[in-house]
Amino acid sequence: MSDVPYLFKYMPYRKEFFENFYLRCTPRSALNDLFELRPSNDYLFDQKIELFGKGYLEGAFTEDSAANDKWMKTTLQGLFKKVGIVSFSETNDNLLMWSHYADNHRGIVVAFDTSHDFFKKDGSKSRELGRVHYRKDRMKALPQRLKNGFHMADSTRIYFEKSDEWIYEKEHRLINDLYAVDATLCSSDYYDKHLRHKYPGYEPEAVTDKLLSLTNIEDSCHDAANPDVLCMLHVPPECILSVICGANMPEEQKQEVREYTQRLGISYLEAVPDADEYKLNFRQAQ
Repeated sequence: MSDVPYLFKYMPYRKEFFENFYLRCTPRSALNDLFELRPSNDYLFDQKIELFGKGYLEGAFTEDSAANDKWMKTTLQGLFKKVGIVSFSETNDNLLMWSHYADNHRGIVVAFDTSHDFFKKDGSKSRELGRVHYRKDRMKALPQRLKNGFHMADSTRIYFEKSDEWIYEKEHRLINDLYAVDATLCSSDYYDKHLRHKYPGYEPEAVTDKLLSLTNIEDSCHDAANPDVLCMLHVPPECILSVICGANMPEEQKQEVREYTQRLGISYLEAVPDADEYKLNFRQAQ
C-alpha cells in the first residue's frame, strides 16, 4: 500500500493501452539510469556476510576472495535480472517528465488509485510498491528492518534507491517478478534468433507489426531481462482515475482519448501552458 492516495504515469500515447491496459514491467537493462541496481563493493561484501551467515554460501564460499566476489556478483545479477520495475510519480505537472517520458508533451499522464488491490504487496509474485529514496552516495551496507521485534536484512531496499540527481521525479515503484506477469511480448528478430528453433511447431500471435506474443508458450525459454522482451502487467481499468492529454498532442488523438475515457467513465483533462508562468494548467474539456 502506498503512502499517497494516487500516483501518476507519464507515457507516450498508445491507443492499445485503452484496449489491453498493459504497462511494461521494465528490466534493469532497459532503464535509463546507468547506476540502477549497481550497489557499491561495500554493499556486496555486506551481502556476502549476510548470505554466509544464513548458510546460503555453503559450497560456494572459498578462501579465494576474488572467487567469492565473482560468485556474489553473479548471484546478485541473476536476482536483479528477474525483477522488473513500473515507475510512477507523485506529480502530474513536471515539465521535464512531460518532455522526457510523455513524448515531448504529445503523450499522456494517467492517474491511478493506489488503494486498489493491484498496488498491494503480493508475495507470490514478488510484487511490492514503494517510494524511491534519493541519496548522494551509493548504498554501502545492507539495510536492516524490524519484523516482529527482530532486525532482518531488507533485500528489496536496493530496488528503491537512486542518486539524488533524480529527485525531481518523486518516483514510486512497483516491482514485480518478470516471469510472473500477465503478458510477454518480443520483437520478431528476438523470436527468430532465440526461440524459433526451440518451438518449431509454434507460430506466435502477432500483436502489432513489430511485436509477437509469448504469453501462451508453455515453459517458455525467453530471457525476460533482454530489452527486446516486453513483460506486461494488466492494470484493472477501475483503478484508473483520470487521463491528461499533453499540450502538443494532435487533436485527433485527443478525440480518441476523450472517447475512450467517456466509455470507461474516467475523467478527461487537457494540459495547457500557463500564460504567465513556467507551469501547466489542466482543464476539463468536453
